[in-house]
Amino acid sequence: MSKFYSISVMNGYAFILYLENKNKNLTILDDEEIELSELPSFIKNKKNLYINLQQKFEFSENIQVPVAIATSRNVKNYLLYKIKESNSEIDVLFNFHKLPKQNDEEYISYNVDVLDEKAYLDALDFVDDFSKIKSSTTSKFALLSLANQCITQNFYICVYTTAKIIIILAVENKELIFSRTIIVEPSSAETMQMDITEQITQTISYINNQFRDIQFKTLVLSGSIALDDVIPQHIMMFNNVEISVLYPNTFVQNIDAEESQTYILPLGTLFLPKSNQFLPKVVLGIRQFNITALLSLIASSILLCFMFYFTFNAYEKYSELSDKNQLLSAKYAQVRAQAKILPQKELSRYANHIYMVNKYFKNTPADELKLLEPLVNMSKPIKFEYKDKDGQIDFKVDFEKKFTKLINLYKFGEEFNNRFNDINSSIKIDKSVVIDYKTLTYKVQIHTVNKNDNRTRVKARRL
Repeated sequence: MSKFYSISVMNGYAFILYLENKNKNLTILDDEEIELSELPSFIKNKKNLYINLQQKFEFSENIQVPVAIATSRNVKNYLLYKIKESNSEIDVLFNFHKLPKQNDEEYISYNVDVLDEKAYLDALDFVDDFSKIKSSTTSKFALLSLANQCITQNFYICVYTTAKIIIILAVENKELIFSRTIIVEPSSAETMQMDITEQITQTISYINNQFRDIQFKTLVLSGSIALDDVIPQHIMMFNNVEISVLYPNTFVQNIDAEESQTYILPLGTLFLPKSNQFLPKVVLGIRQFNITALLSLIASSILLCFMFYFTFNAYEKYSELSDKNQLLSAKYAQVRAQAKILPQKELSRYANHIYMVNKYFKNTPADELKLLEPLVNMSKPIKFEYKDKDGQIDFKVDFEKKFTKLINLYKFGEEFNNRFNDINSSIKIDKSVVIDYKTLTYKVQIHTVNKNDNRTRVKARRL
């Protein structure tokens, strides 16, 4: 959003700035002042509107909020409840901020600014589409926003004037602690300057009396009073203040001091924080709808991309599998065409051969012999016998190994016995050991153990 419109509505007229924000520098492209009746047609096809309005029903008050409520999320509801106690017949818009100084441990003071919502919506009737509104507030908060951008003092009083209106603000640490809007109705043109001087001087005296602990030494002038030579001198005669002029030339290009005073309120609307906006529920609803619609569109787009991605991948895999299937089908047809078709007699011969092989392997204790592999690796068997009794395999295996040293015979026997015990945990077998120490010969017979086997284990015999 590089180009936008800022509109200030006051005294039946609308002052409009057309601006461009480029590299964080504001440039005024055009300005125009029109009657309020011409405003709807002027903004009909325009977007990005920043608006400030002068409101008749606008008041401020300080409300004490119990600490327990102020530290929760219910502070806004509590403030609304207190406002409605004295304004029950109208719907209200309000903003609030905590006052900089707190003198009570049980309560926290809030400054609340209140508007009549219906009157405020009626004043915005010139806008045909509320979604065009980027920011909306009242004149005094537009003035406060610009003053806070330009003034570095912690405490100051700001005065803005037109031919018929005076706006006076008291500011502490950039927070508004007092405001007054005065409609000027001079009895004659000759007495106008004295009337304005009197109103400002009386208000400054009231502020100093109300906030005795603060020394307001700076008076900031803006609007028509900043171009007047007489009124500021009269104010200084009655008040011990230093006069400054609000001059936003540091962030707006190509404006002079006199010209800038007609731009004060429209420019201030551009720097408005959210806490000082007055956005009716209908505007917030449109914003929420637009945000929800945008998020839904983004979510739908992401989902569509995912669906397209997975669908494309699935299609690629399907195409790949289809190609492989066609290739395999072609190879199968080729193999089938080249395959030799055997006659029935030869097929029967092959079937009988397979039957005999299966029977051989069934009656051969291959699994059992495989388990004896650790022992066979130590000594080659000298004799092996087996027989099949109703599917039960019985076998006997004889091992014999000679040694030249007794220690080698002993180590062999230990290792053989350990491996035998490992095997014996998988199948039921037993062993008979004969050791001939004269010839240093180790003999052992391993045999299966059946339920009906009455043989008893023979311990190693020495010869």
